[in-house]
Amino acid sequence: MNQANRSTAKNPNSSLDRLASSAQETIASGVDSAQELASDQYDNLTTAIRRNPLQAALIAAGLGFVLALLVRR
Repeated sequence: MNQANRSTAKNPNSSLDRLASSAQETIASGVDSAQELASDQYDNLTTAIRRNPLQAALIAAGLGFVLALLVRR
């Protein structure tokens, strides 16, 4: 048995801990990226609504109408 196999055999939780830690870091990074993207898109949407409030209201009314039609069926 080579040295790497002996250390893994002695402490199998060590490699599992490293894998879990790596997965946690990857997920945390993904969550941070998603939150930043969502925040940017929210800012873009708010700016667009402030620039064109009538257009935004008409789009919202149209979407509401379409959703009402879909729910009725």
